[in-house]
Amino acid sequence: MSSATATGRPAVRARRNTRRGAQAAAVHLAAIVTSFVCAGPVMLLIVASLHDSVFADFSLTDLTVANYEQLLSNAVFLRWIVNSLLVALAVTALTVAVDVLAAYAFAKMRFAGRDVTFRIMLATMMLPFSATLVPVYLLASEFGMIDRYSGLIIPALAGPLGVYLLRQFIRGIPDSLLEAARIDGAGHGGIFARIVLPLCRQPMAVLAIFTFVANWNTFLWPLLMAQSEHMMTLPVGIATTNTQFAQNISMLTAGAVISIVPMALLFAAFQRHFIGGVLAGAVKS
Repeated sequence: MSSATATGRPAVRARRNTRRGAQAAAVHLAAIVTSFVCAGPVMLLIVASLHDSVFADFSLTDLTVANYEQLLSNAVFLRWIVNSLLVALAVTALTVAVDVLAAYAFAKMRFAGRDVTFRIMLATMMLPFSATLVPVYLLASEFGMIDRYSGLIIPALAGPLGVYLLRQFIRGIPDSLLEAARIDGAGHGGIFARIVLPLCRQPMAVLAIFTFVANWNTFLWPLLMAQSEHMMTLPVGIATTNTQFAQNISMLTAGAVISIVPMALLFAAFQRHFIGGVLAGAVKS
């Protein structure tokens, strides 16, 4: 019996290794297929932008960068890029600042109506953007924000999702740590600046990336606010203006590729913080 058992163990181990190898191969195959599905449209977009053709051309012959040279030498197109960068960066910075302050108040400060106010704020997440579009537009019009940077930036400030995400993270900071700082004479300002902010760098980076991408790609609100060509953002300008490159598919694809570059650079710069923030929010200690 012992010899049969000893003989069977290698066979069981071999079957187990075979099963693990098959599972690993399946996972890698799924990852490769997913990568092609995600990267395929982007690669086709880049190839199409490298052709000097009115229609879409996905061949790998006669490639040229003439479309990029023409776009980057166009003053109106450069103005759209500047507008998009200015609006996205301003909204991102102000949103992160406002959200982290509100999150700290909801997480660590005690005041009357705190929980009720937080629930009401979360309930606004169920309202679609189209439901608030007209009232916000009328308010912006009353305050003279139409066709101004203030109209593109101020209505997009803050958001319940960012407050909720940061509040959940700040709640995980031990109260004993804050109490020790309070015993040393620190007030809410000192505790927030010296303890909470350094610990919130990763979730703030995640919120910054999501906010920047959302505002860089946003279309409907800038379409309503920007009445003149020089105030348009890049997505609105590419999609709506009647210029010589708006009728050229290859030129449009080149503009789309240029619009991807800032987001790719942002993710590359903050990739470590992004992954760390996602893991910090997904794994409980």
